[in-house]
Amino acid sequence: MKRSIILALILALVFSMAAFADEEGEDKDFGIFKTYVPNDWTAVKKDDETVTFTKNDNTSQVSVTVAPTGGASTKELADKLVEEFKKTFTDITEPQADNDGDYMFEMKNPDGVKSAVLLSSEGEKYCLFVMTGVDEGAAGLVQIIAGVQNSLAGR
Repeated sequence: MKRSIILALILALVFSMAAFADEEGEDKDFGIFKTYVPNDWTAVKKDDETVTFTKNDNTSQVSVTVAPTGGASTKELADKLVEEFKKTFTDITEPQADNDGDYMFEMKNPDGVKSAVLLSSEGEKYCLFVMTGVDEGAAGLVQIIAGVQNSLAGR
């Protein structure tokens, strides 16, 4: 239940805060999606599937991956991701599905820093958000996530 509330709050923030975008940021096209990048964040495209956004004071980060599902269901993808994350992260919670079939879980890195993971898939693609420092970077995270979601919905 707690995860559902967290997810609902994140999504509510996404839709309610997108209008408060910092005028000095900019819209960027990463090829896999377009999104607004606030001026106090840095975006780095790691490969053809992943872009990492880091708040310039290093208190918050979100990694966004858009990749083919390979025919796997969202549940199968969530289970595979958990197994992969177990190699690096600890305290991984059981993935919980929401009413839309998206999955969310939490985990901690070796330093004990918590990340929230949101996995969504549609058709032949999935979108994975790994968010760290949600409290510290809430406004920027909201702007980035809203932009990604809007971009993917339009493709």
